[in-house]
Amino acid sequence: MLTRISYLVLAAAAAIAGCNKETDGQHALPPATGPGSPPLPVLPQLAKQARNVGSAGSAVASVRRSTGTLLPHAEVAVVARASGVVVAMAVDVGARVKKGQVLFRVDEQAAALRLAQAQTQLAAAEQQRRSTDVEYQRTKRLFDQQAASPQQWDQISAQLEAAKVGVAQAQNGVALAQKAVADATARAPIEGIVVSRRVALGDYVSDVPPTQVLVLQDQATLDLKFRLPERALASVSPGDALAVSLPALGISRKANVSVIAPSVDARTRTIELTAVLDNRDGALRPGLMADVELDEASITASSPTP
Repeated sequence: MLTRISYLVLAAAAAIAGCNKETDGQHALPPATGPGSPPLPVLPQLAKQARNVGSAGSAVASVRRSTGTLLPHAEVAVVARASGVVVAMAVDVGARVKKGQVLFRVDEQAAALRLAQAQTQLAAAEQQRRSTDVEYQRTKRLFDQQAASPQQWDQISAQLEAAKVGVAQAQNGVALAQKAVADATARAPIEGIVVSRRVALGDYVSDVPPTQVLVLQDQATLDLKFRLPERALASVSPGDALAVSLPALGISRKANVSVIAPSVDARTRTIELTAVLDNRDGALRPGLMADVELDEASITASSPTP
């Protein structure tokens, strides 16, 4: 046992000596600082940009340029106003439609039957009113000659009023049935382009909740939405000229500021502006990115005099 302990002590001493030797030798780590430490890496010198915020040139430049997005001037989701199977689809994606043009039609047989029934009820109500009116006139003559009692007169008067109400109710029923027949045919609420179709021929659509069938966009004019720093409010006004560049198409257009948002975005400290671009040639598309630059002369003219 004593011999084994001696061997362990000698091994530990040898290990400690080896560590000290490695530390004192070439594998020892250099100090982090002070004598013997490696030199610090040389960082590149960045050129300091002159900040001249107070100058007029830099102030105008900071509120002149921006990036915006083209949006459709109007977008309408055409929904089904009657429940049933789509029996006709008159347009497809990409079609240009006029206001009032037929887009699709839902099966209207049930609505047509209800209309016929309502018209029959109206004819019966009108016949009842005519018969009651004849009896009313006869009773009136007798009452004037004191040959009919006040009770008879009151009774026939009430019957005539009830007959008139019955006619009015039947007329409302016909109007509702006519509307149901008309709702089976969907027409374009605006002039535009079909950009989406969610339903195919033969699909079942519902009016509660309404099924979205088509999406129309008015792309004859496009709204350009862009933002400027809030300090632009001091120099930009509606009507200011804009130079609009569309990098994706290589097209440039002229426009004017049409709307300045009435409030500033508290998160970004920016103000939204809108310009309207003429797109009757169909060269532009909603969603395109646009580079916007305000005319310097307009900004100078709009800036308050110090």
